[in-house]
Amino acid sequence: MTHRIIPADPFTIRVSEGEIEDLKLRLQRTRFPNEPQGNDHWDYGTNLSYMEQLVATWRDDFDWRQAEKNLNRFPQYRATLTDDDGEDHEIHFIYEKGSGSDAVPLILTHGWPSTFREFLDVVDPLAHPEKYGKSGPAFDVIVPSLVGYGFSSIPRAPIGPAAIADLWHRLMTEVLGYDTYVAQAGDWGSFVTSRLALQHADSVRAIHLTMLPLRPYLKHESQPPVSAEEGAWIKEMGQWWKQEEGYRSIQSTKPMALAFALTDSPAGLAGWLADKYYRLGDTDKTTTMDGMIARFPFETILTQLSIYWFTGTINAANTLYKAGPAEGSALLKAGEKVTVPVAYSEYPMDTLPITPRSWAERGYNIKRWRVMDKGGHFAAMEEPEIFADDVRDAFAEML
Repeated sequence: MTHRIIPADPFTIRVSEGEIEDLKLRLQRTRFPNEPQGNDHWDYGTNLSYMEQLVATWRDDFDWRQAEKNLNRFPQYRATLTDDDGEDHEIHFIYEKGSGSDAVPLILTHGWPSTFREFLDVVDPLAHPEKYGKSGPAFDVIVPSLVGYGFSSIPRAPIGPAAIADLWHRLMTEVLGYDTYVAQAGDWGSFVTSRLALQHADSVRAIHLTMLPLRPYLKHESQPPVSAEEGAWIKEMGQWWKQEEGYRSIQSTKPMALAFALTDSPAGLAGWLADKYYRLGDTDKTTTMDGMIARFPFETILTQLSIYWFTGTINAANTLYKAGPAEGSALLKAGEKVTVPVAYSEYPMDTLPITPRSWAERGYNIKRWRVMDKGGHFAAMEEPEIFADDVRDAFAEML
């Protein structure tokens, strides 16, 4: 497969010294809240002792320049893509060409509260498996930042996953010159990738997901009655969301009310996002402090937080929760289904109840199904070797 020179500008992350100094000054002035008794296990939200350590580390020990060097170790670009409404978007992405002449184009899409950094540790193993003693396909790895996230531009009006999927297709075909490609994602990325498969089935050869976001139209004649297993799962999901949906309710209704605090206070930003890493990651909930730090070392989570902070994109990222439902991109039409081959890997420590395969098959052409032994919502960051092997094996089976 031949490619023209890509019409995108090389990009290097470089935050000014003034911005770094401003962050440290703000952290020095952090005013911590009181903590109700009984929050050792984060029952009221982010634990105070954890936050005191996180803020102190961010202020005194975290080396952004080293993190910046790590983020810049793969080639990066920014390309201008125009959506169907005529708005231009500057899309930031990593582009690492795979080994050999037959590497498979693979686009990896992150979600919230993540950034492109989530996939950083799997780029090299997926692009160059021979360096890790692995067989199977090598991939041309493309890792974009979602619109409004990190080093991609902030849209004038928030756009949802279906519109982003069209931009991703243009990135892969018009910018990078691929006729066909594969895709992988979780969280909001799974919405985008599912829509890619629906909207561009002629180009998307197969997808791999760690979340199944599309909801079938159950009243269509093609849909059998909901089984007892599915009904129990739906009920359990509802109970889970009653405990965990506070952040989603705010971000999907009045994100601006939250935006001033998160944009002005790095401690506020950290407290809001850290709770989701604790809840959704494969953290040891019996030793909450040690378990959280072991799963998400300060250097890792502070890199994620710093990307949001330095780019000022937290509000743009949060408003995806309002744009997605407004677009209706999670709802399949009557009789509609993802027809391209789909591999699904369920990470059971994601705190969500395990999805019945019968439910998944209502909306997806499931060709491969795995329940993983460990790892959570941020699988590529939590268990990069397991994740990379699973993605490689899945596409080897489906292509």
